[in-house]
Amino acid sequence: MQPGGAELNVGCPGGRPDGAAVAPAPWRPGLDPGVAIDQLDAAERCETLLRDTVDAIDPAPAWQEAAPRAGARLPRPGNGPAVLWYVTRGRDVLTVVSLPRRAALVGVVERHWRRCGWTITWLNADRERPGVAATTRDGYRLALRFGESGEAGLTASSPGVARSERIPVPAGSGVRAPAPLPSVCCPYWSALV
Repeated sequence: MQPGGAELNVGCPGGRPDGAAVAPAPWRPGLDPGVAIDQLDAAERCETLLRDTVDAIDPAPAWQEAAPRAGARLPRPGNGPAVLWYVTRGRDVLTVVSLPRRAALVGVVERHWRRCGWTITWLNADRERPGVAATTRDGYRLALRFGESGEAGLTASSPGVARSERIPVPAGSGVRAPAPLPSVCCPYWSALV
């Protein structure tokens, strides 16, 4: 949410229950900053950022799409009548990541984002609930966070964009419960040493 502003979430049905990846359209680098990006383009960019981040993790964890969100960020008082729209896409990590491996997962993601030239805006070295957040050069925000029960979520949120009449929702989507607890074991990420 913007500092000093209010955020209104407009519900979008949740992600794919089968965990299959959505093949996003490629992002168009070098897009003129004066050209308005809409929610449709922003959703595609979020999907590309998430896919690239997950692809950088080796071994790859099991994941499923998190419920997509979209909405409006209301302007700060006195900053004019412009309402900025946004989209958020995410991945729920289904692989059990043991306490000793959580910092390693955060480290892999942090290094990938730094190699991409993005600004690390937050880093939490807590043993049980580590996390990292970054901002891309074009204003997208990414975060990897662990929850209380060991669940991990990766999100990508757009900067303020133009409103779209149609926001992409993956085929087979439906309203889902909150993020599931991880249940897939992996010889590396689930290891206790």
